[in-house]
Amino acid sequence: MAATSRETSKRRTRQLLLDAARDVFLRVGYQGAKLDDIAAEAGFTKGALYWHFPNKQALFLALIENSIDANLRTLDGFLELGQADPAMLKARIGEWIDGVDARETLPAFGVELEVESRRDAKFRAVHQHMIVGHEAALTDFLRQYFSLVGDAPAMPVEQLASSIITIFKGFALTRQNRTDHPVTSAASVRLLLGLRQADPR
Repeated sequence: MAATSRETSKRRTRQLLLDAARDVFLRVGYQGAKLDDIAAEAGFTKGALYWHFPNKQALFLALIENSIDANLRTLDGFLELGQADPAMLKARIGEWIDGVDARETLPAFGVELEVESRRDAKFRAVHQHMIVGHEAALTDFLRQYFSLVGDAPAMPVEQLASSIITIFKGFALTRQNRTDHPVTSAASVRLLLGLRQADPR
């Protein structure tokens, strides 16, 4: 019983650290983030942070991995829905796309990852592994998606997966630099997937 309680406490502490890191990285970026600030925001000592993450890079990559996993689980759920109702699959994917910019940290963190990969060879190697895996998983989703809805993709699905990820990151960067002129990736991604544009009302 005590061991179970300790494991629950560890998981809770780790999640609180990840939540705090997410907020700090979004606020000041990877370079500006300090482990002291992340630990303090989570309500723990820096030693507690090091118990779970050996360095800032590991913490940042854990956030990205969690985001990728969460998104892929969501998309898998849509595919299950689409087995019975392809039209509903299209509707749910459209809604998901419409909310990506406001809801997701992954595109913004992807931009940070691209920049850091240019500065650090080890970071670049990890980035390459992650992006290849992400693109492969999205390619598999797209292949199943188009098969279920009966549409033809606008380009080879491997290229489409890479293009969608790039669009999300590109719009995230634009929003960071043009806060006076908010932009959304939804129209572009909807177009690539052959979906009707969302009702502007």
